[in-house]
Amino acid sequence: MSRGVRRTPTQKFFNSLTAMLMLAKVQEMCSGAVTRNKAGAELGPTWRDVRQKYKVKWSELHPTLAAPLLDWRGWRLERLWGNKRSKEQLLYCRVGIGFHLQVLPNGTVNGAHQSSKYGVMQLFSVKIGIVAIRAVVTRLFLAITSKGILYGSETFTADCLFKEQMEENHYTTYSSHIHPQLYVALTKRGGAKNGNKARLHHPSTHFIPRFVKGS
Repeated sequence: MSRGVRRTPTQKFFNSLTAMLMLAKVQEMCSGAVTRNKAGAELGPTWRDVRQKYKVKWSELHPTLAAPLLDWRGWRLERLWGNKRSKEQLLYCRVGIGFHLQVLPNGTVNGAHQSSKYGVMQLFSVKIGIVAIRAVVTRLFLAITSKGILYGSETFTADCLFKEQMEENHYTTYSSHIHPQLYVALTKRGGAKNGNKARLHHPSTHFIPRFVKGS
């Protein structure tokens, strides 16, 4: 059985030196700096340059895909389509005879006992526990002012941020994120209740999300 050739200390030193030089060359090629040959001529782009080039081109050709759907002071909304929380649903309030929250084309917010197309909503997460609510047909965001007035907003603002919380009775409440203690609520007759008059324990603030079939 033949034994391998033993390397001398000098050979080991030169092998280590060669490996170090090769590693330094690779790092130089992968750096963002411009590399030149011995004659001073500029070499071709490195793989980092090529990757950055195509990344910029992609953002120019597809600006809607490169950027978030909406952005309000750092609050980035997830995409509606493909988001598990964006399924179409109805928000049923148990107050009175029971009403479905809806947003009309003129921005009016109220409730209808029989569900209609204006009551189909999409809820999508902004951050953990914070959601935005948008009517599918009118494409208006549910919003609440600092005075507790509910309305439909064409643009996404701070008024459109709601804290979603499941209560002990398994109903869900939606309170304003920037206006504490202001709740989304309906009256016994199906009108929009002022958020200042709504209370956590009252049925007017209790909702049950009902998913729409086929969504």
